[in-house]
Amino acid sequence: MTAIFDEGVPHDLLAELHCAGCDVVGFPKGWKGTKNGQLLKLIAAGGFTCLITSDKDLPHQQNLPQVSFAIVVLPSNNLDDLRMKTELIYTSVTVALPGAATWVD
Repeated sequence: MTAIFDEGVPHDLLAELHCAGCDVVGFPKGWKGTKNGQLLKLIAAGGFTCLITSDKDLPHQQNLPQVSFAIVVLPSNNLDDLRMKTELIYTSVTVALPGAATWVD
């Protein structure tokens, strides 16, 4: 399972999640500014199994049952807050189901 960060997720969280055992990559620079619909297509084509995002509106704006990967929605994009939730984020990524959003509280 390989997850990918959305554009708004702090890149520095990568190391924290790697230490927790999560296979995750940062947001590709070439995708910067990509609209959500196109972004979801790129993620699917890239073979990723999970999108980690802080965009709380994304699950409501897209037709998730048509998406071939899971979406994990973070409570914020504040790095200090997210560091305290590293294990919860990792667990959310491992249990998230394709075509659905899992919210990290």
